[in-house]
Amino acid sequence: MQDVILQDLRLVHFKNHAQADFTFGPKLNAMVGSNGAGKTTILDAVHLLSMTRSYFHTTDSHCIQFDAPFFVVEGRMAVGEQLTPMYCGLKRGEKKVFKADDAEYPRLAEHLGRFPVVMISPSDRDLITEGSEARRKFMDAVIAQSDKSFLDALVHYNRALAQRNALLKYFAANRTFDADMLDLYDLQLCQHAPIVHAARAAFIEDFAPRLAHYYQWMAGDKEQVGITYKSPLLEASMEEVLAERLPKDRVLQYTSAGIHREDLVFTLHGEPLQRVGSQGQQKSYVVALKLAVFDALKEALQLKPILLLDDIFDKLDAQRVEGLIRLVNEHHFGQIFITDTHPERTEHMVKAVNEEAKIFDLSSSETGRVGPHAAAPEKGPKP
Repeated sequence: MQDVILQDLRLVHFKNHAQADFTFGPKLNAMVGSNGAGKTTILDAVHLLSMTRSYFHTTDSHCIQFDAPFFVVEGRMAVGEQLTPMYCGLKRGEKKVFKADDAEYPRLAEHLGRFPVVMISPSDRDLITEGSEARRKFMDAVIAQSDKSFLDALVHYNRALAQRNALLKYFAANRTFDADMLDLYDLQLCQHAPIVHAARAAFIEDFAPRLAHYYQWMAGDKEQVGITYKSPLLEASMEEVLAERLPKDRVLQYTSAGIHREDLVFTLHGEPLQRVGSQGQQKSYVVALKLAVFDALKEALQLKPILLLDDIFDKLDAQRVEGLIRLVNEHHFGQIFITDTHPERTEHMVKAVNEEAKIFDLSSSETGRVGPHAAAPEKGPKP
């Protein structure tokens, strides 16, 4: 099985890096420096090249450095002997340009799964504390990298959903109702919902034992965790769900039930993790969740994803972190990126695990430089 390896990276006006160049090792790479030095930005740039978007920002323009007119992220991804140049550039007010091998994709979704990546970040606790949308996005992002039919069905479903909601608002505003018009969108929802639902259900069935395995490694055998798929389609068809909810939908002016309202329930000893889990247990659960994602992607794609560990000391004590680094340094895992605010701690730990680990001190002029003549991104495609 082949590793996905980012050989090098170049940033121009990307978040808090005016200009920076890096050459990475094939295994352990540690980014150290004080808060605000741009450690997490490096990991986010890797995520951008792998997933076509930032891990932390839903709006691309938020990644442009303050007062700069554009950003550029470039790198070369290796899978075996195949080396692929990657480019992402954005000018304010224009469309993002994303290229692999100097060619743009007809659809950015076609890039998903080519160079998989898994990020573990302190912000992942939102998966536990936030609403169902965060958990659906988490699940869908994993499935979409290996199942294109799922992604197509999800896109078509969401488009029909938006149109149905707009129609419900129109009916309410004009005090009218046309069942035939609504049926057009209901048919589309009913066509695509079973595809999305089946893929999610199959994913969770496969994913649950992976999660339990990694949590036991994190916390021992005494604590039992689980993950449950919560969906109205487990008990009724999409047609039945829409028919039952139609009176309520007309009052609310939006579609109140369907696969867009599904959820994942994280459990500890059969109880909701958010309610019964300590802060440490929740942190361990999230790390186990992401390591299980790594396993699932590796098996589905037959590639070892890049693993990004952002501020992992925020989640775990030093002993557990060292154990985690030893675990991920094994052949089971591929290229790894770590961030930490304490250079001495990181150097001691990663060098003890892998003498060839590369450590980048972002306060050093060797790893980043500010250039007065940064190159602008390539012109985006015209509409």
